[in-house]
Amino acid sequence: MKNTILLDKYLFLWKERNENVIVAEIRHYIKNEFGGTLETPIGNLICFKEHKPVFWRIKIVLRDDIKYSQTQNRVFVITKSAYKYKLNYYFEKFKDFVNPRFRAEKELDEEIKKYLLKNNWISEPFSISRSIEKSENFEFIGEIKEFDYT
Repeated sequence: MKNTILLDKYLFLWKERNENVIVAEIRHYIKNEFGGTLETPIGNLICFKEHKPVFWRIKIVLRDDIKYSQTQNRVFVITKSAYKYKLNYYFEKFKDFVNPRFRAEKELDEEIKKYLLKNNWISEPFSISRSIEKSENFEFIGEIKEFDYT
């Protein structure tokens, strides 16, 4: 599956796609003047088919610790580990109360919906939701194997 760029700033790395499920990692994508890119993982797209009644459920799950400033076209990671001094982290969190930064644009939801319908990956009826979540724990189960790109 080929990666997809929507709104010229969101990169979708497709992980799985079949008749019942679609999974992608969403990254904020910025090109620099030298032809390189800066990619920041901001969340996941999960689509799955419900069977009683039959419809597609589209879930966009964005990270709580990522902020996007549309005016500056920059992504900010607000986690304690991103700051050398923990006091700077608390100052940054305090700024959110006074002057909150934009999160991922609402147009992203519409573009995802259009892309999935245009490529016949989903069909109507479907529901779409967006949530912003903080990961409390992460557990990996299974064996890691090299992915064959050929």
